Amino acid sequence: MAIADRIKLYGELEEHRKRPLIVYVTSGRADPSGQVGRMDADAIPELCDQLETLDEKVGELDLLVVSDGGDPMVAWRAVTLLRERTDHLTVMVPQSAYSAATLLALGASKILMHPNGNLGPVDPQIMVRHGEEERSFGFEDMMGFLQFVQEEVKLTDQEHIRAMFEMFCNEVGATAVGVAARSSLLSLSMGEKLLRLHMTKEADIPKAQSIAKALSKGFFYHGYPVGRKEAADINLPLADPDPRAENLIWRIWLDVESELEVRKPFVPLHLLMASSEGPKLMKAVPQLNLPANAPPDVVQQILENFVMAGIQEIEPVGFEIITAIMESRRHSSREVRRGKILAYRSPNLDIQVNAITTGHAWESAKI
Repeated sequence: MAIADRIKLYGELEEHRKRPLIVYVTSGRADPSGQVGRMDADAIPELCDQLETLDEKVGELDLLVVSDGGDPMVAWRAVTLLRERTDHLTVMVPQSAYSAATLLALGASKILMHPNGNLGPVDPQIMVRHGEEERSFGFEDMMGFLQFVQEEVKLTDQEHIRAMFEMFCNEVGATAVGVAARSSLLSLSMGEKLLRLHMTKEADIPKAQSIAKALSKGFFYHGYPVGRKEAADINLPLADPDPRAENLIWRIWLDVESELEVRKPFVPLHLLMASSEGPKLMKAVPQLNLPANAPPDVVQQILENFVMAGIQEIEPVGFEIITAIMESRRHSSREVRRGKILAYRSPNLDIQVNAITTGHAWESAKI
């Protein structure tokens, strides 16, 4: 399906729910360069464009979200913008809404989850470089490590525990530990603040604190999927099941997933081989025939010619990846990354491939 067909689904959902719909999806397409779609601050102007297409105030508003997360402050900013336009926000989750996307859902009056949908823990992950390798860790990783050395390894001497703590700091960096600790407090505080936007009664305070703590500290893996049953168990404000709406949001997701090619990993070599330049890399390697008793200078010249003949260079091949979309029946934009794939084959048949990004920006899409 194309965007024109998808907009028909938006219209059906709006007619069924009797309220406007906005769709925000970041791509989880596998990319060896690590440049997957994520919730970033550059999506906020696109959300503002969507909100400007609405009346100044609407009674109810739906936001469909699929994302592996990103900047938690984007979640806070998005929720505060949305709540300027409505007193009743529903976040719809047809598939995964992890990390910062879960934080966004906490700010909704109701969360409508498809049976295939899931939320996730909101403990922030800090990226650190260790030698040539880049790793992520969270504050809960450090606490889990210290708990392990005390309860499982049975270290009780304070000097030994301090040595273990120093070892952890040396591994990830003392500054990163401080950032992780502060980010953990921010995540806990922000989760509670987002919940308190709609859990306004005095009696709701302990409930909001309990939910925020469960999502910040209650799971032992940042990518843990929290399905509908577990979401209900920790008292998240789930909407009542609505088979018609669930069917529509799933169909919308499948169409977006197809357009973003989420199930098709971005492998530059595969794109290259599918292009008109690909066959050049499969050309036969010239055979080396050295005449008997050839003078050394002649042998050297033949070898140089052989090496040069064996190199296969190709013209750059362009690529385009949609990393995020922000859509409704009224307006559509998408974040697009474009670039070039460069490659050559050496005489030993080793193929070198590199994907270079030449542009990455949000663009309006024609409805």
